[in-house]
Amino acid sequence: MRAADSPASGSRRRRALLRSPALLAALLSVAIALLCALERSRLEIRWVDALERASLDQRFRWRGPVATTGEVVIVAIDDDTLERRPELYQRRAGTAALVRAIAAAGPAAIGVDQVYVDPEEVLSPGLSRRIKGHVAKNMFPAPGSQGPADALLQEVARELMGDAELADAIRAAGNVALAIHLTQEPGDGRPLPDPAKLRAGRYGQQDARSPPFRRVEAGLVSLPELVAGARALGGITVEEDRDRAVRAIPAAWRVGDAAYAPLSVQLVALREGLGRAELAFLGGESSLQIGARRVPLGDHEAVVLNFRGGTGTFTTVSAVDVVEGRAGDVLRGKIVLLGVTYFGHDVVRTPFAGDLPGVELQATAVDTILAGDPLVRSSALTDALVTLASGLLVSLLFAAVLRAGPLARIAGVLAVIGLDVAAAALAFTRMHLWLALVWPLLAAVVAGSAALAAAYAGEALQRARLRRTFSNYLGAEVLDELLADPKALGLGGARRELTVLFSDIRDFTSVAERLSPEDLVALLNTFLTPMTQEVMARAGYLDKYIGDAVMAVFGAPVARADHAERGLATALAMHAALARLQPSLRQFGVEQLQIGVGINTGEMVVGNMGSADRFDYTVCGDAVNLASRLEGLTKTYGVFCLVGAGTRAAAPASYRFREVDRVRVKGKGQPAAIFELLAGPGGAVAEYAAMDRWDAALAAFRAGDFSTARAEWQAFQADNPDDPVVRLHLGRLAGLGDEAPPDWDGVAVFHHK
Repeated sequence: MRAADSPASGSRRRRALLRSPALLAALLSVAIALLCALERSRLEIRWVDALERASLDQRFRWRGPVATTGEVVIVAIDDDTLERRPELYQRRAGTAALVRAIAAAGPAAIGVDQVYVDPEEVLSPGLSRRIKGHVAKNMFPAPGSQGPADALLQEVARELMGDAELADAIRAAGNVALAIHLTQEPGDGRPLPDPAKLRAGRYGQQDARSPPFRRVEAGLVSLPELVAGARALGGITVEEDRDRAVRAIPAAWRVGDAAYAPLSVQLVALREGLGRAELAFLGGESSLQIGARRVPLGDHEAVVLNFRGGTGTFTTVSAVDVVEGRAGDVLRGKIVLLGVTYFGHDVVRTPFAGDLPGVELQATAVDTILAGDPLVRSSALTDALVTLASGLLVSLLFAAVLRAGPLARIAGVLAVIGLDVAAAALAFTRMHLWLALVWPLLAAVVAGSAALAAAYAGEALQRARLRRTFSNYLGAEVLDELLADPKALGLGGARRELTVLFSDIRDFTSVAERLSPEDLVALLNTFLTPMTQEVMARAGYLDKYIGDAVMAVFGAPVARADHAERGLATALAMHAALARLQPSLRQFGVEQLQIGVGINTGEMVVGNMGSADRFDYTVCGDAVNLASRLEGLTKTYGVFCLVGAGTRAAAPASYRFREVDRVRVKGKGQPAAIFELLAGPGGAVAEYAAMDRWDAALAAFRAGDFSTARAEWQAFQADNPDDPVVRLHLGRLAGLGDEAPPDWDGVAVFHHK
């Protein structure tokens, strides 16, 4: 055995990789880049291809819908057409009338996204022939000289001439391109007619260097008389990817030695007045030429579509509106595609939609060619280099000179992943370039994961070596400190929806002035003890005492979905506890202690906040500030508890409230609705009669109808003479007069905290 192959040498190599995670990541990056180049050029890896195509779809969704060129209009056989004028689709004579109506609107080109393979059979073939023969032999030239039966037969004969009418309409239009279906599956079509009859579908030129592509011998072609009247023929066959989605259209099919063009290419050529000689399929150069236009091709000689959006992206006119003259000038000078869009018929899956009508797919192809922005797949070499760069960037994060910690390295890997995504998205939106994304992400993730694992294992080996080296020289505690990585205590928090409660003793300053310091502390302890117990009993977090005030949080640190209900239940429990506490407060010379409670629910930041040496677990944010302001407003409105709209919305139906006002408090630009807590399962705070009058008064007040508001509030006051809130509103009305000011919004503004 050679020394290089010995177990000892293999162990040394493994230890070397563990000591150098950057080297391991770099080696893996090179291997993945080579695999990328191989997959892009000759090796099929289906799951990678599927993920790459899914990532392309995601890039479309990130970009979102974009404007079309406006040069393509769809005339749709839609549900409205089938309901009002079904003959436009079901009868060839109806389709002929539709083609004439489109042609009369002056379009640049008309594309028919339908194939009329068989003659129209209104009656059985034999009966149709006999009726036509009878009419031909027994025509009476003099008007009125034929009998009713013959006149009826002539009318029936005209009904049987739908194919001829449609052929005449196509020929008369002079700018119609008919669809043909070309397939490599013999069972998916019929033998093709003489290639000479399909000349109108060919490219005028083709590159002799073109690689082998879609050789077809079967398909579906419209009736010869229809084909003879058309200016061009174009393929409409689509090829689905393995996930059943369509992302590209074939650029050519080979029938014999000739290359046949898709419908979209033929329509652009008709619009620009080009002959067949000016259409070239240049497979050897991965492009096709339409006059002066050069259209790049993707894999498998296909035009990769730049989808504009989902269903309904293109201007669409119902066929019935075109025939009945309601389309206006929307078709003039445009490329018009006639196709079916009614529910459930001829749909395909695309990045934007799972049910895009086939005619909209053809419109997308035309618009992509007109705009000159088909997607171009980056080369195998480009993808491999991007993959290598992604992996090497990750390997740099593990370079010893950086001395980065695990979190910094993970953040760096995520940053590289973000850079990969951003580069792919930017290339897509700015350059219409389909840059590989799966391989670079795979390189970043594999290299990063392997390097992190190696770094962790290497650090474990290092700790073991240090322990063996220093265990005889250091005590256990000091050794543990040496082995542990120094970590700063993390500061900051998370954004969550929580409920916060503030309570405060009313007129506490005047109470404190009458008491000695010892009695004041005893009074506070007597009061705060039951208030705190009520918070704790409902899984609240006692954030802090602020003098005589209590601040409590519900829903943190342990998450509770019913945090709003817990806050409301605590307020009711505080009200009941204060009532029980009142007799014991007389020993301090306090006859009646009153408190105000403010509750609000909303998004706030929660976590450890402070300095690296001293911090508190607390909450902050606008929702917290509003709760504090609400507690202060309880004194203004003379009520026990005010809650915000968030708490009101989250409260169960068992709680009752009264909307008090809309206010704009200090520090808040937007007005906030505030509600008085009346009652709940834990007890009642207040009860009012004639609440319908209160609601009517509040609505009239906000609408600026002061007379109605005053009358309703006066009636409410008659039933509730002790309500301080109605007294406040009537006092406001007395100062406002009878007319609302021009900028009236019904919002009370408070500039104090």
